Amino acid sequence: MKIILIGLLCTLTTWHAFSQPDHIILFRHAEKMQGKDPHLTAKGQERAKRLAAMVQSYAPKHLFSTNYNRTQQTILPLAKKVALPVTHYEPHDLSTFADNIRKLTGTVAIAGHSNTTPALIKLLSGHIVTINENQFSKVFILTPNQSQWKMQKLSSN
Repeated sequence: MKIILIGLLCTLTTWHAFSQPDHIILFRHAEKMQGKDPHLTAKGQERAKRLAAMVQSYAPKHLFSTNYNRTQQTILPLAKKVALPVTHYEPHDLSTFADNIRKLTGTVAIAGHSNTTPALIKLLSGHIVTINENQFSKVFILTPNQSQWKMQKLSSN
């Protein structure tokens, strides 16, 4: 009986240790207007719709955005398509956020910024990427592959 219980405990512990997202999809907010906490432009709203169609096929279970108009409006069409709430994260504490993301299961989608998205990708996977201030089309998909993360780059054009 002890051997069975020990085996079951080891199996449950091992399973929990390997719980992680199936995919983490990260993208920068779409084109924005000028000003403090700007909204999306018409072009940005169209890109947000394309992103939603693109990411919907991954069946996300968790949606995250910073608490700014441009990121919230970028992920909103996806939230409507998959009928999920958007959870806000603190862009000034990406380490804690990355730790919390690693514990989730299913697909995670994250709307960020030209500085936070590359920083979060590095924290989560070790991959180094850049997003210039005038780039809005880059989409990054992280997928676990043995002991590391495979990264795929897509475009929302």
